[in-house]
Amino acid sequence: MTPEWRGTAPAYAPLAIGAARGVDLNPLSPIKDGLRLLSYIWADQRARLERMQAALALAETCPPQVDRADAGDWLVTRLNEASPNGRLVYHTVAAQYFPAATRDKIESALLAAGAKASFDRPLAHLSMEADGGDGAALALRLWAGGMMREWRLGRADFHARWIDWQPKEI
Repeated sequence: MTPEWRGTAPAYAPLAIGAARGVDLNPLSPIKDGLRLLSYIWADQRARLERMQAALALAETCPPQVDRADAGDWLVTRLNEASPNGRLVYHTVAAQYFPAATRDKIESALLAAGAKASFDRPLAHLSMEADGGDGAALALRLWAGGMMREWRLGRADFHARWIDWQPKEI
């Protein structure tokens, strides 16, 4: 992805990913359902089509693990599992579609796991969600050692055309 970047980009830092999982009530396979996923993009949106094609090609070499479940129940289970590392929970343009009970479970699970997060096993929650403004709001919460810090990171276009990076701790 190569969005138009507005604001000062954060310093580069390598990120090691130990494992990645996702959840959906009705997950689609990028391998089996690739054409279906492409069909959801309007044909005149060439940049979006190219990004989706690149994502589908990546999924062939590194297939994502997406479980079939309610996001709230799933996250409670995942965060109660032992982990040798820190964790990142992220979602993009999803929360608005969850029932209130699911949103409540997610928030409770994050707060409970955050209270137990240590400096060597922190918990981060990164979100990109609609809030009525231009594009989506980018936000980050980080728990470690019994403390939580929170940032508003800026805004992003829903389809990755631009990022307006304006990080501010709140």
